[in-house]
Amino acid sequence: MTTNIGGGRALRVCDLCGGIDDHPRHSLLGGDLGVFPKPEPAIVLRVTQTAPADQVERLLTELLDTGTTDRHLDCCREAGCPTGDCNRRTAGGEDLRGTDLLDHLIGASQ
Repeated sequence: MTTNIGGGRALRVCDLCGGIDDHPRHSLLGGDLGVFPKPEPAIVLRVTQTAPADQVERLLTELLDTGTTDRHLDCCREAGCPTGDCNRRTAGGEDLRGTDLLDHLIGASQ
């Protein structure tokens, strides 16, 4: 079961920083990119310590799936987005994070 915040966006974990929120993500399937590295122990610990108790198992399962990766757009861009898409998607909002970045993206698409 996926928990939605405010009845809208899904609560997810960022595979790069371990943040748990509904902020914009770049979701990638392994496929041509191969298998993604396992998360660092500090990221796993952060998820176990900060996730809502009823969501820990689901979020850890998603985090430990090395065939996919979900990354905040800004985290992915800063790590060197493997497709280059995050640079384009966050253009003009390079200093924005979280809901500020979401607002920028929504405004840019209208």
